[in-house]
Amino acid sequence: MGLFSLIRGMDTKRMRATARQVAREAHRPTPVIFCDMVWCGFKYQAGYLDYALFHFWDLTAAQRATVLTRGKNNRYVSALNGKEEWNVFDEKPLFLKRFAPFVGRRWLDLTTASAEELRSLGEELGRFLVKPRDGTHGDGVEIISAAEVADWAALLERLRAQERTLCEEVIVQHPDLNAIWPGSVNTVRVVTILKEGKAYVVAAYLRVGNSDRPVDNFNGGGMAVPVDKDTGVILASARDKAGTLYECHPATGTPFQGTQLPLWPEVLELVGKAALVVPSIRYVGWDVAFTPKGPILVEGNQYPGHDIYCLPGQNPSKIGLLPVLDAVIPYKSL
Repeated sequence: MGLFSLIRGMDTKRMRATARQVAREAHRPTPVIFCDMVWCGFKYQAGYLDYALFHFWDLTAAQRATVLTRGKNNRYVSALNGKEEWNVFDEKPLFLKRFAPFVGRRWLDLTTASAEELRSLGEELGRFLVKPRDGTHGDGVEIISAAEVADWAALLERLRAQERTLCEEVIVQHPDLNAIWPGSVNTVRVVTILKEGKAYVVAAYLRVGNSDRPVDNFNGGGMAVPVDKDTGVILASARDKAGTLYECHPATGTPFQGTQLPLWPEVLELVGKAALVVPSIRYVGWDVAFTPKGPILVEGNQYPGHDIYCLPGQNPSKIGLLPVLDAVIPYKSL
């Protein structure tokens, strides 16, 4: 998406409302904030939601230039990810087939499976997860107990009607991640850029659940926290989409900053190999789960979201992620 398309696509009503909200938080006049928002859209390709999320009003010009804004993230995606194979990442059954050596769990495509196949797998697993084959944000995810299913044909019909047609084995989470929060599979988002046949890790963030939903998504009620991409050590307090910071998980009391994630060398090896499978998609956010047997891929995102990187309260330097990507592939070269 180009700059002017970004500007044209802005919802001016919501932009004005966001400017008023930011003005209250920043203790500045709304017209000043609104004009600065427009300027940042042109100068840094920052949408008004970027402006609010990353506290642009509190950044110097030099700091603003380092933020991976929506427009700049879009440019990396457009330049590095050929659309001819986006469907491998968009359609979960295709992803599970293509990345079979790395997914570590059984699954069933309910668009073609019979009720007997669903019953057989469901009873073998005991508990299983269903979700949309092309969903995002953890929407539509449900864990079903086989013992509670009275009519497998009726269940299959219901799931198809709801367009939740992917059935998966429930991932058994590593004890170290259960200690943080056992109510969801807490995945680490590891972002790689493929250059000349080598995968470079440019960011790592742990997502942690914090609701009655069995998902860890930042946009689904969860929290995100930066992880040292080389060592796997959590670097800060966790933060949710509302901006609340948590030194410890509110339900378990487990601290975030300083905690070492397990199996980190294996995680880096996993994403390094996975990045080579579809070489036309060079910029990927991998969601990796930790199990007692090792890390596994949950999914890959050919359009890595930018909204969990370098958030206020987690980033004392106020320097964004763009310089890290620049060091691999300069933004100006795209």
